Amino acid sequence: MYVVKHALKNLLRNKSRNVLLGVIIFVIITAVTVTLTLFSTSAIVISETRYELERMVRVVPMHVIYGEDMLSIEQFQFFAESEYLNGADIKENHTGINGIEAIYYLKHPDVLYDFEMELRNKGLPDNYSVVSEEKSFENVAGHLENLHKLTLTFLIIVLALGVLILVLLSIISINERKYEIGVLRAMGMDKKKVALFLWIEIIVITCICFILGIGAGRVLSQPVSDMILHTEVKSTYAESTSLTDRLEITTDVEEPMEMNVFINIVTVIQIFGISIFMVSIAGIVSIRRINKFEPLKILIERN
Repeated sequence: MYVVKHALKNLLRNKSRNVLLGVIIFVIITAVTVTLTLFSTSAIVISETRYELERMVRVVPMHVIYGEDMLSIEQFQFFAESEYLNGADIKENHTGINGIEAIYYLKHPDVLYDFEMELRNKGLPDNYSVVSEEKSFENVAGHLENLHKLTLTFLIIVLALGVLILVLLSIISINERKYEIGVLRAMGMDKKKVALFLWIEIIVITCICFILGIGAGRVLSQPVSDMILHTEVKSTYAESTSLTDRLEITTDVEEPMEMNVFINIVTVIQIFGISIFMVSIAGIVSIRRINKFEPLKILIERN
């Protein structure tokens, strides 16, 4: 209990140093929040988009078909009467096959083969094939995959730089506090307790910065996502289509491509774990340096 009280009091005694440390930790946590939020959101949206595309199937001719070989709208509607489907969208459209546009929504992508066999039994000709929309994935979510890879790279860079910066700050801080550590050691506090109160200090600062960093990162994640995706769209001039509630894409490259960014409890826990991990590495460096300090030598050098 004494160690905890000493650590909390010491936070107030060294305000300027702790504020500086807090600002740096806050920036690191904010950056981690933005990158990890974009990484996890894009992964979820990519998975959902792929799943939706795999569920969407069409009946298409293998070559140009004329006359009696063409399927009628009644046949497309007959095909929609299947236990393997959640629904179908069939309508006359001059740009569709035979002037008919038909999309079937499977209950699950795995039943594609069973659905095709059922259609064959219902009279689907061999010159027609049943295909899913999975091939259009790149056109729909290719930019999100690029964002996913980019944020992973940024996350690794942020973590590496964050650990490096915190370790350097830890070394500088310990060197500045040699006399304080020497006094505590001379008063009888062992190395483990000294290391513990230093670790408690940085954990308290990290927890405060974590709360602030989560809030700031959540606010910044959406505009950062919009900026990256808009730049990606303008650079490639690709057309995409909206397929999920979280994915809103326009075919006009002058309009921004958007992904509705969200942060869930799993991401929050991951950010907290990463934050504690980084400061703990810095704490280990502090402990190693403390073990090299001899209290009497420190006090003599100070005098």
